[in-house]
Amino acid sequence: MKLFLDGEIARFVRIAPAADLELAVVIPTFNERANVPLLIEKLDVALKGRNWEAIFVDDDSPDGTADAARALGRRDPRVRVIQRIGRRGLSSACIEGMCATAAPFVAVIDGDLQHDETLLPGMLDALEGDDTLDVAIGSRFV
Repeated sequence: MKLFLDGEIARFVRIAPAADLELAVVIPTFNERANVPLLIEKLDVALKGRNWEAIFVDDDSPDGTADAARALGRRDPRVRVIQRIGRRGLSSACIEGMCATAAPFVAVIDGDLQHDETLLPGMLDALEGDDTLDVAIGSRFV
């Protein structure tokens, strides 16, 4: 157990070792500062009861997205940040985030809140429950 002070209220947060980590949610961002806390709140509700982490991969946003994510990460150990300076691109950000986790499953969700985070538990259940599946894709077209 680790103790985190949140204002004047002390609360205990159990931090499970990486071996217990079920899912990493990689979040590529550029100028998404306002969405950082909203997305973590949404993931917290959607993934309740799961051991997950969020990895923001920010392409050095001028609006301070990486700073906002780091500030949140100081209060919530599930939140991590990779700030990429001099590198840009959605695909490479996703790959970099995937390479930065020990989780057995990885999801990619956009930082602009366009993806439905409530689909993640069902997708994870499908992958965990079927050894023949390697990928689950959420699409608004099917």
